[in-house]
Amino acid sequence: MTRVSLENNDYLNVEVIGSLDLPKIIFSNSLGSDLRMWDPQVEAMKDKYCIIRYDKRGHGKSSPAKGPYSFDMLENDVIKIMDDLNVEKANFVGLSMGGMTSLGLALKHQSRFNKFVCCAARADMPPPLQEGWDQRITVVTENDTKGVVNGSLERWFSEEFSKDPDNSDIINLSKDMITNTSKEGYIGSCEAIKKLDYLKDLSTINKEILYISGEKDMGAPAMAMEEMHHITPNSKYECISGAAHILNLECAEKVSNTILEFLN
Repeated sequence: MTRVSLENNDYLNVEVIGSLDLPKIIFSNSLGSDLRMWDPQVEAMKDKYCIIRYDKRGHGKSSPAKGPYSFDMLENDVIKIMDDLNVEKANFVGLSMGGMTSLGLALKHQSRFNKFVCCAARADMPPPLQEGWDQRITVVTENDTKGVVNGSLERWFSEEFSKDPDNSDIINLSKDMITNTSKEGYIGSCEAIKKLDYLKDLSTINKEILYISGEKDMGAPAMAMEEMHHITPNSKYECISGAAHILNLECAEKVSNTILEFLN
């Protein structure tokens, strides 16, 4: 693990697995999780790629940077990681808030990347949906991130997956990631997500991008992601059958294979 310094003595927790001489993949986590959410994909890809994964600002072992955050800020964090590691170009894979970050990077920093994978993410946040983020901010302000554990798990995984005792390790990991997210990180990220507004610009992306949705995802519905695909030139689209929001953990092998096939 290494620390990448930010402003105001804050820092990002970054992990590099493998030689930087290999083709590189940067993995970006969702709201309320940390770099551990990508464990299955790291295992599947570490022999062919240098893996760079990090805890988003205010998440995991990154410092509890005070918000509010913006997507400009979160995207610049990725560029800072790349600059500190002397990485000129990489592939980028993000899920949920990480997927939203991938869209911003594709729009504003495309020269630094080869291909993008955007999983389980919207491209905009219409006013009716913004109210839900205000509600989450209130809950976390009053009860810390433990207050959003149950609601998050209901959105993250399908009911069938959650009830299967074989998946208890993933459910326990998820609870741990949520409660280990700082209050500052969660609320600061919600403020950024409320202002998400990339849908109108997707037609200008000229890098290859793969959109992956979960069939049962309520937060980033498959229909919305398929629309994003139709708007974006040079894009591909895959819907993961039976999966909810954190589809890379619910259907790890399928998602890993889908990403590898696209990158290769």
